Amino acid sequence: MKTEGGQASPGTGLTGETCPQFVIPGLFPEIPDTLIPRLPHLERALARGNLTVSRSDRMLEDWPDADGDVSLAARMAREAGLLHQAPHWLCADPIHLHVEGDALVLLERYSFSVSEAESTALVETLNQYFFKDGLQFYALSPDVWLVGLHEAPRISTTHPLSRVGRTIDGYLPQGEDAKRWRFRFNEVQMLLHEHPVNQLREARRERLISGVWFWDTPAAIHAARVIETLRAPSAYGDAEAWQAAALALDRDILGPALQELRTGKLKTLTLIAVEGRCAATLTLSRWHLWRFWRRARPLAQLPGIPALEHA
Repeated sequence: MKTEGGQASPGTGLTGETCPQFVIPGLFPEIPDTLIPRLPHLERALARGNLTVSRSDRMLEDWPDADGDVSLAARMAREAGLLHQAPHWLCADPIHLHVEGDALVLLERYSFSVSEAESTALVETLNQYFFKDGLQFYALSPDVWLVGLHEAPRISTTHPLSRVGRTIDGYLPQGEDAKRWRFRFNEVQMLLHEHPVNQLREARRERLISGVWFWDTPAAIHAARVIETLRAPSAYGDAEAWQAAALALDRDILGPALQELRTGKLKTLTLIAVEGRCAATLTLSRWHLWRFWRRARPLAQLPGIPALEHA
């Protein structure tokens, strides 16, 4: 389980907390209703707790209400010990651009792998070229890159997970410096097109690293535990991966948490769903578990959950 805001431990990963919050992007996935498995612990919790559902396209980083003062890219740079290297930061994710007719469709790291050697070679090429512009790229891991800037990027950007499998037309950087950053986006594509790394990937029939997606977002800092295992499978509509992650969540996290709630070790349990079909908040107390008359339903049949064709 990938978490923020605390140390993980076996079972629920709780360390003495009595009112834990779990934030789960993609809990209500972008996959057909018929492919959503039965999830007994989650269904029981949703049936007996207090559930509110809303239509929202809010991304994980926007939760609860990011005030615009904390940059996700800057926070990542700080956590990597890089913040002193530059005054401004952007996320710079390696991407694959798939041609469909006249459109370019975005795919990010969930759909391909990058080795450490490939990442090092690509980042070195980018740094040699963009040094004159005051840009410095850093690979936090082979498929997670940042770029440090000497000047503030006066642009608004789009989260890559909100565009996966969709055209990028109209979603490149906007704002005062949009022209400059769109030009840089095109420069990166040209740099990487004939790169030796991509020549070898093409020979192996692997997806090319076509470019870099420049983006950032305000990032709320909170004490909730974030479970991201369902996030990318929901965004990509990867039913098999989502099913496996949901069953593991139900078995390994929610099952033990409900048992701790039942025995009084937990006072309340809160689940917060973002992204996917809708946003939702569930609050569950020990006493809610006695609502036996509330029958569990399949996830897609809960009141207020939009059907996929209407999501």
